[in-house]
Amino acid sequence: MRRILSAFIAFSTLLAGPVAAEPQTYAVALAGRQLGTLEFNGQSQDAAFLLSLDNAPFGIKNGTFNAATRSAGGSVNYLGSNRGSETRDIAIARTEGQVTSVKITPTSEITQLSEAKAVPAGVLFPPELFAALANAKSCPSPLALYDGRRVVQIATQAVSQDGASVLCDMSYRVVMGPGYVSPFYLKSFGMDLVYTAGRLAKASLSGGGFKVHLTRQ
Repeated sequence: MRRILSAFIAFSTLLAGPVAAEPQTYAVALAGRQLGTLEFNGQSQDAAFLLSLDNAPFGIKNGTFNAATRSAGGSVNYLGSNRGSETRDIAIARTEGQVTSVKITPTSEITQLSEAKAVPAGVLFPPELFAALANAKSCPSPLALYDGRRVVQIATQAVSQDGASVLCDMSYRVVMGPGYVSPFYLKSFGMDLVYTAGRLAKASLSGGGFKVHLTRQ
């Protein structure tokens, strides 16, 4: 289940460094059951979030995922860390839009896209992607995500208005590397964003019979 969640945010330090945006908290829910929270702070290349799950069914996916990006001297560094039933540490560096190094522990989590030279230019790391969605005022332009294991393309398919809210029908597709959730390796997800009064109010990701909701608190 956490892999479905990581597909949305895929998203080592919580609220650290020179972040300037207002902190945001989201409730994480599945089928009406709140699983935990996601705390986010930052914008663009300096962002961090903490996903905490403490109420997953049977407790089998309870744990935390910390992720942060920091920019310095023209480079951007990303650190991500899973702690729970699954443990994984990821460190990626990017200079002038090109990934230059990727380190993943344990090595069993490495894929063919964990080689820096295999990663296309211009990708965003998970906290940068979440910043682009959370700090936008309406449906985003196309985005490309890289989490150390795969490349995902995210694009707006349709836009509609519901009173004061803008509804964004999105696509979330793995275009390079393995899909999510072994042994199914899902590569295509439905994604919905709701912006109310110029800020992200709710986000949903659906695939493989699951639909996970993030609701801003």
